[in-house]
Amino acid sequence: MKVGDLVRVRKSAINNYTTIWFVELAENKTPLLLIEKLNRMYWRVLKPNGTSAFLSEDKLTKRMW
Repeated sequence: MKVGDLVRVRKSAINNYTTIWFVELAENKTPLLLIEKLNRMYWRVLKPNGTSAFLSEDKLTKRMW
């Protein structure tokens, strides 16, 4: 993965502790834009509503279907 790629949240990343917006992004297969790599594991992503979030790379996938 690199800055500028479109990614989505893996459905397998959903567990009992995830928030509603995270579940909605995963179930709707909403594309997210990678903005910045913070360290080895975390990315800053741009959500469709214009806000950003910090997500772990293992919760993201480049598959869009």
